Amino acid sequence: MKVLARVVAACVMSVALVTPTLAAAPQSDGVLPQSAGGARIIDLTSAQAPVTGMQVFVPAGLDRQPRSRSGLAAVVAQTLINTPVDGVPLATAAARAGGSVNFTIDAQDTHFYLEATPDRFAVVASLFARALAQPDFSVAAVRAAAASVAKRADASSADGLSVGVSMVRSVYLAKTSAGLPTWGTSATIAQIMPSDVADFFRKNYVARGALIVAAGAPSPGLNDGERAVLQALPDRDAGPIVTSNQLPMVARSRQLITHRDIPAPWVVLAYNAPAPGSQDFAAVLVIESLIGQAVGRGLAPPLVATPSDAEKPVGSLYLYDSVPSAVIVYANGAGGDPTLAIRTVATVVNTLAASPLSQDELALAKAQATGDLLIDQATLADRSWLAGNFVREGAGEDYASRVLAAIGGLTPVQVQAAVKRYFTQYTTAIVLPRESHP
Repeated sequence: MKVLARVVAACVMSVALVTPTLAAAPQSDGVLPQSAGGARIIDLTSAQAPVTGMQVFVPAGLDRQPRSRSGLAAVVAQTLINTPVDGVPLATAAARAGGSVNFTIDAQDTHFYLEATPDRFAVVASLFARALAQPDFSVAAVRAAAASVAKRADASSADGLSVGVSMVRSVYLAKTSAGLPTWGTSATIAQIMPSDVADFFRKNYVARGALIVAAGAPSPGLNDGERAVLQALPDRDAGPIVTSNQLPMVARSRQLITHRDIPAPWVVLAYNAPAPGSQDFAAVLVIESLIGQAVGRGLAPPLVATPSDAEKPVGSLYLYDSVPSAVIVYANGAGGDPTLAIRTVATVVNTLAASPLSQDELALAKAQATGDLLIDQATLADRSWLAGNFVREGAGEDYASRVLAAIGGLTPVQVQAAVKRYFTQYTTAIVLPRESHP
């Protein structure tokens, strides 16, 4: 899933990062929202970029999967990536054309990201559109895609962070299928048939509710590429969101425990949080930054120079690919005592709730949150994902300038109010090594 991630144990960003030059959002030559065939098109192209990127959002996320077919959204997307175009799989054809196509699955959408040099982008977009128009859902194709997704599901099940995040998502997203594991499970994937894949594709790969975000260098074939993709998506509404009779548990504190084949325990703490369109979003970004700085002190440094989330001893994530959203704090027992991070979070929250920050403390927290936001949009893939996600949640395509302005305008009282509103109830997921199971 895509999130705002922080490497809170690696470094603490200084106030110097918020100079006028860096604090400005990456500028585009024109932000031109359009509508076409029920989909929305957002243009964030800029002459300063060397390549062209396009993020295609289709309303085919986890929330439209039957619970008994968890992993279906990923199998459908993988089948498309494998669909033959000009005699080779789409991913291979795109690479031969000088570009790339990949996908991610979120609670509400499946995202396909296309990237190529400006002169080759139209070719890559055309290849993707052809796969959309004539996907290969044969028995052999679905079996191969399911096998690929099952491998990712097994890898995720052996990742303490992924398991912990899935556990807490299953609680705060209990009303729909949005809380299902991103890659499903081996057991549910084994139940997926070609008819399930074809039905999910037919119902949810549609223009209404879709978003196309173009970013990077302007391309002479960009408009043609967007048009080709839209023509492959029927102009109708997506299928219904799959609901559940299960209701989110209501309590001040919840604790979930499971066991996996992992070398060290993980602790994941989740707080309900506002979506990007909320007036509290900026305040919670700042609070997350404060918590991240605090839990990062005293723990082991990153295990490698550019660690993945699973390799960091401690970190935080803002999961706003769904409503409700959540702020996650996680600790890896391989990097030290994971309960230290949890105790530190409690101390920070209690301190912030008891008295407002000083102006100097707030200025430092704003600087950290601003730097984090700018780092999170460093790549075209991230930038186009953020733009589409913010638009979908009603925050506008000029998300960076809006959020930066909102952060800059925060007062100590507003931050304190957000702490009291969002950080009093939480869910704790504990993932223990199997050998510790009695």
